[in-house]
Amino acid sequence: MFTFSRASASAAALAFTLTLTACGGGHHHGNPGGPGPGPVGNGPTYDVIPIGLPGIAYGEVTRRGIANGGIVAGTSRGADGVAHAFLYDGSKTIGLGTLGGDFSQAMAVNACGHVTGWSTTKAGIVHAFLYDGTMHDLGTLGGSDAEGTVITHCGQITGWSATAAGQTHAFLYDGKKLNDLGSLGGNSFGNGLNNLGVVVGYSYGPGNAWFHAFLYDSRTGGPLVDLGSPVGNSVAVDINDAGQVTGWFRNGEGPIGAFLYELGKIRDIGTLGGAGAEAVAINGAGLVVGMSATADGSNRGFVYDGTTMASIGALPGGNFSTAEAINASGLVVGASATDTEAHAVSWTRRDGLVDLNDRLHAPPAGLVLVHALAVADDGYIVVRTNQGLALLKPRK
Repeated sequence: MFTFSRASASAAALAFTLTLTACGGGHHHGNPGGPGPGPVGNGPTYDVIPIGLPGIAYGEVTRRGIANGGIVAGTSRGADGVAHAFLYDGSKTIGLGTLGGDFSQAMAVNACGHVTGWSTTKAGIVHAFLYDGTMHDLGTLGGSDAEGTVITHCGQITGWSATAAGQTHAFLYDGKKLNDLGSLGGNSFGNGLNNLGVVVGYSYGPGNAWFHAFLYDSRTGGPLVDLGSPVGNSVAVDINDAGQVTGWFRNGEGPIGAFLYELGKIRDIGTLGGAGAEAVAINGAGLVVGMSATADGSNRGFVYDGTTMASIGALPGGNFSTAEAINASGLVVGASATDTEAHAVSWTRRDGLVDLNDRLHAPPAGLVLVHALAVADDGYIVVRTNQGLALLKPRK
């Protein structure tokens, strides 16, 4: 019988993502399935604002780590790799501290500047936190550890926690306490949450022998709704306020596919001609973004509009691109290879693929935008650069 642990399921998705984002030069394979690079000069220009904790060059921001107004929550890591959560509040960077331990990591932020993630306690145990000017320990579901993954504008949080019975369950924090969402028989994990209090994620069945995407609606209560899978196992990663869900599925150790769940049905949304695809996010209009293999063996970021999967293309000289996040207006951000290195990019239907390095106003000397990580609905973009994390502020 085929079995997966939570770690191996996550590792499978990560390994596929790393395959799709493996940087390299060489022969340019073109832009199968959609528009290619847009002309230089398309789209807005940006001011560059360095963010992250002082003196730390490497940082991480998830696609949920940005909100309108240039609010960013992320994690800075020193040479020792130690994680320190921070908040950029639109004007300055604030270290969030910890729950008494040595480490903390920010996973998501809302427009109020409230942050969730995880931190170690004095005992060295990982707990979920809420930061609202003060670091609050959200506790657990009776077990030892917990992590927060998503926060809404209403302050609800989902994630996962160990239970007193020794399982790991998805939770919903309602502003007062963690609510155990249960499972489909094994462990469960909350990955997505919309502003109506609907949680999605994945749960293992009895004996952790299989795992399926689930949906939990806090307005009606449990139990978890098993979304099934087009084939084999499945994981839900995001949900919009219309209740559309996206994620990925796989059959055994075989290729990963992307799905869309809507109107009570789950379906495979296809690929760009290659063996697999992985969805990572959905916006309010139902546009899904992710990465897909192509027929010639290269990889591209994609946008799926409900009927068609379109490639975002690749920069000249490169052979891959990624789509990491999408905002309400359909602005996609990610990365693409040139003939020598990776560059941060954006994509819209109007402008096509744009190298964000070409859109900067008075950038610091030697700056290279390597990877766009997150985008807000008002157009602010977080990027990883060769000099650390930076926020791109659209110029009026």
